[in-house]
Amino acid sequence: MLQPADHLKRTALLTILTLSWVSSAAAWAVMEMRGVSSPVLRGIFGLNIVFHPVMFAIVWRRWLPPRVIDMGCLLFAAIVCGVCMALRLYAPVYGASIDLQPLYLWIPVIYVFVFTQMGHKSSLALALAILALFILISLPYLIFHFDAAFGNFTIQLHLVSAVLIAALYFFSSHQHRFQIAQLTVDQLARLANTDELTQLANRRRMTEALESELLRFARYGHAFAIILIDIDHFKTINDRFGHSVGDTTLVRLAQRAAEVLRDVDTLGRWGGEEFVVVLPETLLDDALHKARALCAHVAAQPLVDSHTVTISCGVTHVRTGDSADALLQRADEALYAAKHLGRNRAEGSPDKPVELVRA
Repeated sequence: MLQPADHLKRTALLTILTLSWVSSAAAWAVMEMRGVSSPVLRGIFGLNIVFHPVMFAIVWRRWLPPRVIDMGCLLFAAIVCGVCMALRLYAPVYGASIDLQPLYLWIPVIYVFVFTQMGHKSSLALALAILALFILISLPYLIFHFDAAFGNFTIQLHLVSAVLIAALYFFSSHQHRFQIAQLTVDQLARLANTDELTQLANRRRMTEALESELLRFARYGHAFAIILIDIDHFKTINDRFGHSVGDTTLVRLAQRAAEVLRDVDTLGRWGGEEFVVVLPETLLDDALHKARALCAHVAAQPLVDSHTVTISCGVTHVRTGDSADALLQRADEALYAAKHLGRNRAEGSPDKPVELVRA
């Protein structure tokens, strides 16, 4: 499936190819009507008339990778411009009808297109290679016909092209550095808030989630609940099967627990074999029901190979004046009760009822 950016790029390329074909056909027809065409121009226009529909079909049917299509368009434009330049400079009999001024206006567009398709280093290398091609084509003319009609104009083309390439490289490399910096910031932010093993929210992120829900409760009265989860006999799993199996158990538990929770719930690793779930807009009875569903879902099938694992849950919900520590303390007491009553179960703290305020 195409990403939105890829779809937009494909649509833009199809539009450009269509407009190029229409403009080439119209220009050819106008030149023929005015009687200023020539065999060379007919050949050039003919190439365009054939090339653009072929490329349109290739892009439309996705017969080639986008990178190959982009390179094909670049090479076609560079070769056509190079051939036209050579004919006009060295074979006036055939190239007399070619106007260098509009041709030289199109050549810088090639460099702009190069820097929109590749990384800044690859773009610089390709742009310099194309510039070198045009310099090599015009160099004999500039050496032997420096004072001729197109000498100064051609030199100006190369100077403008060099400056344009330098400017494009500067902006492209600046954008590249910005993207790297942004990526580094995003990675650091993710590392700071993600548990490395389970890829869940870590203790820091869960603390922030608790504080956020407490603030919503204090301001708007939106109640919430939390579930404190502990894997039963986790030390025995590590001692008997090794820490690698213990790590896999933690990862699989995170995956299985996520299957029961809602999208709005936040599951995180609190530390060791303990996990915390924050349940927005949830009271104690609903949270207890969810916790018991978690226990049943985890125990229903072996978690790692043939090893069946169970969990115990302590459940509580917010009340006026609560802090994060107070919530976690009550959840921990409820978890201790679940352990004491035989494990593989969920117990709730004896909280006073709270009215749930709907948004």
